[in-house]
Amino acid sequence: MKFYGELLVFVLLFITNLRVFFVHHVRRDPLVVLAPFTFIVAILQILAWGIDVFTVLGLLIALFVLLSNFHALFRYVERLYIDHYSGLMKVWAVFTIMISAIALAGTIYFAPIEQNSRSMGVAEKITHYKGSFRTGFEEAGPFDSKTMSLYEFSPDTSKTSEEPETHAETEGLIILLTPDKRGDTENYKPYLQELASRGLTICSADFFADDGQWLHSFADKKILRRLVMVIQSRMNLKAFEAQREYYSYNVSQEYEVLIPMLRERYGADKKILLISDFMADIAADDFMKKNPDLVAGVLKLSSINMYKSAGYGCIEQTDPLLALTMGLSRDMSRATPKLLADETEEMLKQVQHDNAEEQNDNVPDQYDNGEATNDIE
Repeated sequence: MKFYGELLVFVLLFITNLRVFFVHHVRRDPLVVLAPFTFIVAILQILAWGIDVFTVLGLLIALFVLLSNFHALFRYVERLYIDHYSGLMKVWAVFTIMISAIALAGTIYFAPIEQNSRSMGVAEKITHYKGSFRTGFEEAGPFDSKTMSLYEFSPDTSKTSEEPETHAETEGLIILLTPDKRGDTENYKPYLQELASRGLTICSADFFADDGQWLHSFADKKILRRLVMVIQSRMNLKAFEAQREYYSYNVSQEYEVLIPMLRERYGADKKILLISDFMADIAADDFMKKNPDLVAGVLKLSSINMYKSAGYGCIEQTDPLLALTMGLSRDMSRATPKLLADETEEMLKQVQHDNAEEQNDNVPDQYDNGEATNDIE
């Protein structure tokens, strides 16, 4: 959806500027209203999806186009005649058309590789919450400020009455992904879809509560946080990684909220399989040490050698421009999501094997002090 919003902005800018070459002796110039409309769409795009190269570029061009068309808007409102636009206005229009065309081409070239969940046999559910770590979280209404979003990806049963085939290894397990803040759930979506298409149910959550500070500045806002963290880590990776202990504290807060919530939803008798990606690695280990009876295991995605975009998610699919800056290319084959899904299945098999051994160890022996315990004479 983000891509189509960007596409709409640049197409509208193209039309808005192109119109000045076709206005001759008309009473009104109705297409001029596209200038403020495009500016509003660009703002809504940022509020919905956050700030990145293309949303900022769209907003800036839309702002300049709006200002340059202010006089034309005034004439339109006052129902005045427009003979023609000046040469200077036409030069400006040519310039903005060129910039818009380049931005449009860039948007298309670096478009994310999106796959419809329904077509993969995957059900995607998002539940929004309001609140904070201090006061607790509760489901948000349509007009409430949303400070947490819980995602669930599972096999889609809406088209069939049969129960979906599920992995035996997941019986009694809740699988929870804790995404790195340089990616958030959106950039792990291809991986989550891949797991759900294989019969697994997996959850992930994004927090934006006021008392869950990561950057201790305005950059903690939803529209900015990922971009700022990506820039910081790309500019000085060592300094970014040196703060792992602090990241651990924040992620631990999230676990204290999420895990009771998931156990209430799926069953208090189930164990948790924690999946982390760098920023949550230490917190996942610590939580397992403190709750050995609750956590079935920890899978650290950042420890997978072939996972080249550790900490950023599946950017070869979700953010090809960022992938390019890291020496990675746009990948239609979804190699990274499949790799991560394969490693997750291996982890599940290991968890099942460990559980089986634990159950065998707890089976009472048939002999006690060398004497048989059965009663058959």
